[in-house]
Amino acid sequence: MSDTSKKALIALLGIAIIFLAYMYVFKPAKEDADKLETECKDLQVRLDDLIQKEAQKETLLAETEEFKKQFNEVLNDYPADLNQEVAVMFFKSIEENNEFVNNTFSMPKENEFYKLGASAGAVVGTDALSGANGSKDAYSCTTTSYSINYKGSYAGIKSVLEYVANYKYRMAIPQINIAYDRGTDTYQGTVLINAYAISGPDRTPDTVDPGVPAGTSNIFVAGDGSSSAGPSSKYDADQGAAIVGSNNLVIMLNSANSDLSSGVIVASNVNKDDTYVTSNDNARVALNISVYNADGKNYVEYSVGTQKYTAEILSSEVAILVKSSARVDSSDANGVDVTVTNTSGLPVYFKVVDDDATNPRYKLVGRSGVIKEYK
Repeated sequence: MSDTSKKALIALLGIAIIFLAYMYVFKPAKEDADKLETECKDLQVRLDDLIQKEAQKETLLAETEEFKKQFNEVLNDYPADLNQEVAVMFFKSIEENNEFVNNTFSMPKENEFYKLGASAGAVVGTDALSGANGSKDAYSCTTTSYSINYKGSYAGIKSVLEYVANYKYRMAIPQINIAYDRGTDTYQGTVLINAYAISGPDRTPDTVDPGVPAGTSNIFVAGDGSSSAGPSSKYDADQGAAIVGSNNLVIMLNSANSDLSSGVIVASNVNKDDTYVTSNDNARVALNISVYNADGKNYVEYSVGTQKYTAEILSSEVAILVKSSARVDSSDANGVDVTVTNTSGLPVYFKVVDDDATNPRYKLVGRSGVIKEYK
């Protein structure tokens, strides 16, 4: 082989070595370096963003809490579900509070129309909303339409519209038909009411006490669940209205948002604070009332938790007034579960006024002796 050929081979071998070194050593190393440089730039951008957020930490936390508050305020405008029992009691309250009769109304199955999921979570925080749509932490928005065939006075129709507009939960009336009957001087027609609900984490459905009699083991004394149980009395004519002005005991059930008084107040004399037994727990509390005879005198003893008060009864009966109120929202949980033990021989009469129609604050959960309720 000539020297020229040898030099050519050596040159080709050098070129091959350089090419292989570039392809398998230099190029991969450069690509790794470029990748690391890109990652460093991305990390630097993220670091700069985090440093900026750290500087604004208190502001961002405050804004997050404000967003959560606003979100919960929206949630509180809607019930946790569209329970049919609650709907029935709602329409019953419409009839009881207005010159309006529901001849018929339909309750179709509710439909889901929207799912609040991860996108909302970016605003209100992952502890309130998290996961993709359909996750266990998502909020489900549902709706249903109640079609009502009604009859009532003109004032009654207007008051129903106002009642729905001012109801504690948001509703809509997309359609109403009104026809006047000159013969009976009444208005009748149909109205469509759209109701909405948002179910999800930490949402508690409303409950109702329909007041359906549950029966009693002794038909001659008061029975659990019967609002008309007990002997005939002078209060039957006006359904206990006279108890509002004259009574032995007053149970006041106020809104949890009231800053003026306790949520639950029980008093034998509303003008004397020392007779008060109270609760500010914003929860259903157990109220025990005992009516008994001792040393030839009659007494009523009432207690909530460790608070207790005893008053002498000088009348021939025990009249108890329950002054309640409509609930402000789903967080308003004030209420009493009343248990009455009457061994005195005196009749005990309850008169309940202004209680929440769909979620009553007052409930008589236990009784013995002669007891009668007027609602």
